[in-house]
Amino acid sequence: MPIFEFECQSCGKEFETILPRDFTEVNCPACDGNEVKKLLSLFGFRSKGSGADMGASGSSSSSCSSCTSTACSSCSSH
Repeated sequence: MPIFEFECQSCGKEFETILPRDFTEVNCPACDGNEVKKLLSLFGFRSKGSGADMGASGSSSSSCSSCTSTACSSCSSH
């Protein structure tokens, strides 16, 4: 089951919860309110082969001037 992030419109608390995809109602764990807004979840991943951690923006910590990859064939410094 996926993890969803929410913000309570009553108390402002942000929280995450595991829910089935067909959920109909979510209550805030802080105030038990049901006026919640689903937030855009950010994620991170590791690009196989490059060894660089990637964030939600898709940019890596280092890159060459010809591309945004850290391990492409056109990069002479890698």
